[in-house]
Amino acid sequence: MGDLATDSNVIDSDEAHFGAPVKVLAPKEAVLFVLPGNWLAVHALTCAGTQWQYDNHGVEIALDYQRADIAWRYSDITLTPKDFEKLQLLERSIISMIRRPDEQQPESGITLTIRR
Repeated sequence: MGDLATDSNVIDSDEAHFGAPVKVLAPKEAVLFVLPGNWLAVHALTCAGTQWQYDNHGVEIALDYQRADIAWRYSDITLTPKDFEKLQLLERSIISMIRRPDEQQPESGITLTIRR
């Protein structure tokens, strides 16, 4: 393999350099613990995850509630005023994480995956 291994972005380890099979590491699974009282708001946010409004640079600025409402109706989600407040708190938290000036975001967007 010689120089081919040193020029490859994929082959980093010494084992691969000497011809051993490349070991593919399984991605680490992110875990999100949600309190039962917050479950509906988190579920509504993930259900409406494709309904964000974006600025000119492709960064999320807010949920589009009219489009999100369609997603919630199709998913049979009914938000009470208290659940909607929780949803908005989550939305503001995500926006503030995206806009942190001290951290450079590798990519725009945050994805939450919820499994029951």
